[in-house]
Amino acid sequence: MLPDFEDLYKALKRDCYVNVPFPISRDILDESIQAFFQFLNEENDIKNHIDFSIAPLHRRGDIGFKHRDPGDHIYNDNKDFFHFHPTIFDQCGDFLKEHPMVMDFMEKAQPIWDATYHVVSGILNAFEPSFPGVHGKIFDTTCPHVMLRFLKYEWNESAKYLAKPHFDAGSFTLAIAESCPGLRIGSSPETLKLVDHREGNAVFMLSSNVEKVMDSKDLKPGWHDVIQLDDSVIGKPFARWAIVAFIEAHGVEALSRSETHKWYKGEAA
Repeated sequence: MLPDFEDLYKALKRDCYVNVPFPISRDILDESIQAFFQFLNEENDIKNHIDFSIAPLHRRGDIGFKHRDPGDHIYNDNKDFFHFHPTIFDQCGDFLKEHPMVMDFMEKAQPIWDATYHVVSGILNAFEPSFPGVHGKIFDTTCPHVMLRFLKYEWNESAKYLAKPHFDAGSFTLAIAESCPGLRIGSSPETLKLVDHREGNAVFMLSSNVEKVMDSKDLKPGWHDVIQLDDSVIGKPFARWAIVAFIEAHGVEALSRSETHKWYKGEAA
C-alpha cells in the first residue's frame, strides 16, 4: 500500500526522495537483468535495431540500446543501457519474432513497466487534490512517457563516479532496483546522502522538469549521483546494474544539459 499524501510530501520535502512499495519480486527483477545481459552479448546490428522515439521534442524520449564511453561522450561515463517502452511490440514485432533472445528480454521488461505505470499513477493520484491536473499531464495520452532503463555500469578507474551528479531530465524518476548501494540523493551537492533503498520498495523522486507538471515551492528535484563503494569490483564484468524509470509529461521539452548538470564541476567523489 502506498504512503498517504502527507507521508509522501514530508519525505520528499525532507530527503528529496521517498521509498514506495513496488509489487515485483527480486527474483523477477534479477531474471530481467539476466535477460538484459544476454541481450548485450548480441551482435551490434541486433542490439541497435530498436531505435525510435516516443517523444520527439524530448531528448529523453529515445527507445532502444545506447552505449556511452568516457572518451567520446559529453557525459564522460561508461555504461550500457536500454530504454524499454511497450510500443516496441508494435513498432518492432517482426524483428522480435525473428530474434527470440531479444523477445525474451522485452517480455521480461513488460511486467516491470506495468508495475511502474501503476505505482506512479497511484502516487500522482495521491497528489491530485493538492496539485490538480498532475496525473493527467502524465497519463492522459495514448502513449504515456514512462520509460524503463536497464543499466550496466562499467568501472571507471579515473574516478569513483559511476554516474556523474545531475538532475534527471524528466518530471519524476522511480529507481526500481540496483545490484548494490551507491545512489546518493539530495537537494544540492552539499546535501547528497546515500539512499536507504529498502527491499520490496522503489525510490521515487522529483526531476528537473517537475515545474511543468506541478507548482510546489516546498519540494525540490533530487540532485543525485552514483558512486563506487566497493573497490573489489575492479576487473569484474561490471561494477553495478540498475533498473530505473523516467516519467515525463506529454508534449514538453527537457531542460538543457547545462541545467540538469549545472552543479557538476568534475570534482572527485
